[in-house]
Amino acid sequence: MKYIDTINYYTNLITQTIKQSFLNKYLDEPELEIHKMITLHELVQDKPNYEELVQTTMLVQIALNTHDKVSINFEEENIRKQQLTVLAGDYYSGIYYHLLANHNNLTFIRLLADGINEMTQAKMAFYYSDFKDLDSFLIDYKEIESKLIEKVAFFVNKSDQIPYITTWLLAKRLEYELIQLSNGKGTFFHKLVMENVQSIQNNEQLEKKLRQHLIKINQDLAEIIADNKKNLVIPKNLDLFNYYALQKKWNMVLEEGLSQ
Repeated sequence: MKYIDTINYYTNLITQTIKQSFLNKYLDEPELEIHKMITLHELVQDKPNYEELVQTTMLVQIALNTHDKVSINFEEENIRKQQLTVLAGDYYSGIYYHLLANHNNLTFIRLLADGINEMTQAKMAFYYSDFKDLDSFLIDYKEIESKLIEKVAFFVNKSDQIPYITTWLLAKRLEYELIQLSNGKGTFFHKLVMENVQSIQNNEQLEKKLRQHLIKINQDLAEIIADNKKNLVIPKNLDLFNYYALQKKWNMVLEEGLSQ
């Protein structure tokens, strides 16, 4: 199955699972993080129940992401939306527990429960911290971004892949965020950086720092690949968000500017 087919398959599976007409009427559809979806599939595809493992892990991730969007500022004009967001997160969590209970996969339930607990504790400290720069912010963010997938890697005895996977996931996150910036679309990640990183005050600074850090992460990935004698779970240069086309455009603009 090609990657686009894999993405379309799980997107349809998960969308149909969480479809709820009342919530869909008032809330945006939850983001399906395709970089995590692909990583999970590659980790577990040799297991007989691999679709269940991907589906349930993604449902947990969606539920946690949805609860993250609940603001602590309950203004009168948005309180209904905030309440519905809480309800949506609880709804997605309920589906996850229902699916796993039906399959009686107790070992997997315990692992994901540990992941949820560890991620929640990390977020409590992270979301209310001030960071001097983006580097220190991303060190902590990387742990949150990959926590559930780390648990899945342990479950399928592929923990040796974790250093590569966690770095690759962060690279894809930064590619996605740069694409959203270029399209003028704000994200929860952008909001976190603006509120928590002292040295970044606007989108121009954010874009510059993200691009610099992405270069460093790709260098880290290259070093991991050079040191690794085993087949890695997913290709380094898999372009899920068409980032390389944007990068080419940036390079052309830079070259034109230097030639003038």
